[in-house]
Amino acid sequence: MKFVVFGLNHRTAPLEVREGWALSFKETPCALEHLSGAVIPSEHFVLSTCNRTEFYSHLPKKFVPASLCEPELDVDPVIAYADFYRQAYGEFLKARPSIMGTLDASHYYVHIEDNAVEHFFRLASGLDSMILGESQILKQIKDAFQVAKEANTTGKFLHRLIPSALRTGKRVRTTTAISTGCITPGQAALNLARATLSDLSGKSFLVVGSGKIATSTARAFRDSSQSKFLMVNRTAAHARELVEKIGCGTVAPWETLLACLERADVVVSSTGAVEPIVTREAISRIQAARGHRPLVIVDLAIPRDFEPGCGDVEGVSLFNIDDLNRIIQENVAERLQHLPLAERIVREEMSVFQQAQMYLQIDPVLRHMMERFEQIRLGELQSCISQFPVEYHDLLKQMTSSLVKKLLHFPIEKLKSLRDFRGLDEREVSFLKRLFLTDV
Repeated sequence: MKFVVFGLNHRTAPLEVREGWALSFKETPCALEHLSGAVIPSEHFVLSTCNRTEFYSHLPKKFVPASLCEPELDVDPVIAYADFYRQAYGEFLKARPSIMGTLDASHYYVHIEDNAVEHFFRLASGLDSMILGESQILKQIKDAFQVAKEANTTGKFLHRLIPSALRTGKRVRTTTAISTGCITPGQAALNLARATLSDLSGKSFLVVGSGKIATSTARAFRDSSQSKFLMVNRTAAHARELVEKIGCGTVAPWETLLACLERADVVVSSTGAVEPIVTREAISRIQAARGHRPLVIVDLAIPRDFEPGCGDVEGVSLFNIDDLNRIIQENVAERLQHLPLAERIVREEMSVFQQAQMYLQIDPVLRHMMERFEQIRLGELQSCISQFPVEYHDLLKQMTSSLVKKLLHFPIEKLKSLRDFRGLDEREVSFLKRLFLTDV
């Protein structure tokens, strides 16, 4: 089996492409089931956030995407994997024009085996995030893992890998100060609004949604003394729960969203909608009613909540998740000092994981070798023990057992030494399995 990571993120792909690949929690099980049925045996889980969509798969060693099996096509391997995973979208693909047709290989990446493990461990440690050191990714990984478990697309490998990655992420954050002073998306959104409007005193604020980013935004508003914001969410109970938890804010019905937009000066939106919830035409009407008073909209949803054309309406300043990067980078310089130690921890934890994987491959070989020699000993003993006086039987058993152990001691200890200190490459492991395992 081999471990493969395919994906795209905020560094490799523009927002409109990331939107096309984004999967909601409701859509993810369908994609997982498709992948699981397409390759047997296999394990899969999908991580889809506002900054990335990544597929993690444990596949048969000989698996290659179908298009790579046709040399005359001369397909880029990255595009071949992209096409393989794109098929998992099934009917969802029809509504995603940005990932239909020809794909740009520069938007995607494929990591295999050790490189895939390293990528995942770095990601869990916050080293591959837009916000260096942010801890939200740990919760996102846990949630994605839970979805995959419920879809029955995980197995022994992912159940070892994912806890190891989460442990690595926690160790990096507790051992280093890479998360200290980490700016949240909500704080970054507030900074964008402040940079656009200069003075936020007396302004009206609106939060659309009630998820992690909405929570972050509500806290940022509260901490900056903007506690009289409105909150709108499709499920009013979720919005009320968040307002109670934060200790400020007022919940408005979802049906009043456009009226709330008309009253607002600063809007931060992050819902799970698969289509825009506000059109350019709606914003045009709202701005006309407002006298084209300045309106700052920070749309942090993937897919986006506001049609891109909303930013063309007079008086509207529309920002998206990529615009947050400029604000976030202002805060990163000090935390970069802790990057070397964080990278060292990742390498150490990778080594622990790889050694554990090696044990899982080699130990059955060693165990089978000892069991096989023991079977031979017992067989030979059984065939000749009757030729010896009964009083010598125990001695014969002890002597043959001791002989087998001594004969096996050197090769077994040598293999253990190679396993523990040098490691065995794939060909060596394969050879040992063929030599000693009868079912290979």
